[in-house]
Amino acid sequence: MARVVAVVGASRDRRKFGNKAVRAFLHRGYDVVPINPNAGLIEGMSTYASVLDVPGAIDMATVYL
Repeated sequence: MARVVAVVGASRDRRKFGNKAVRAFLHRGYDVVPINPNAGLIEGMSTYASVLDVPGAIDMATVYL
């Protein structure tokens, strides 16, 4: 089972799917890596500008526009 999921298009706005996905994956026990070059922090986690910037392995990625 994939344990580290990158949420590309993660959002600070809790009404947007990019934020709902972050919270849903966290609730299900995944290690979430939020990807957004302009967000800073999302749900208390530091964001990365690109999946290429993530230091560890990513098992799965989801994309939200």
